[in-house]
Amino acid sequence: MNWHTISLPLIVVSILLYHLSQKSIPVGANPLIAIATAYVVALSLCLGVLLATGDIMNSAELLRNQSWVPAVLLGVAAMGIELGFLYAYRTGWRFSTTAITTGSFVMVALALIGVLWYKEELSALNVAGIGLCALGVVCINLK
Repeated sequence: MNWHTISLPLIVVSILLYHLSQKSIPVGANPLIAIATAYVVALSLCLGVLLATGDIMNSAELLRNQSWVPAVLLGVAAMGIELGFLYAYRTGWRFSTTAITTGSFVMVALALIGVLWYKEELSALNVAGIGLCALGVVCINLK
């Protein structure tokens, strides 16, 4: 399987499904139960893929060599994202602009982290794009 080719469509389709699902969770549903259910499904899918690919046989070795801190932080971050979007939609953030707004803030933060921490370089065009994103967030959120 060529992950380079399918990674972007997988991300886009998954994010669309993610936001549509988040918006569709009934207001009366307990957010923590909804998130826990989602993670049970994700766990089941991961185990299914491990079984289907045969990687389950190497799981004990993989678990021993696992870098646990990033994996735990990923779980904490995923729950924070889930809860954040669920409450954003429940408290009136607009479906059409919430992901754009949060994504723009994340994009600017990641650009700064890339430059400061990972020593990546940004071109003048990249910086102009970041500025346009910031301006876009302001325009999107004006009433």
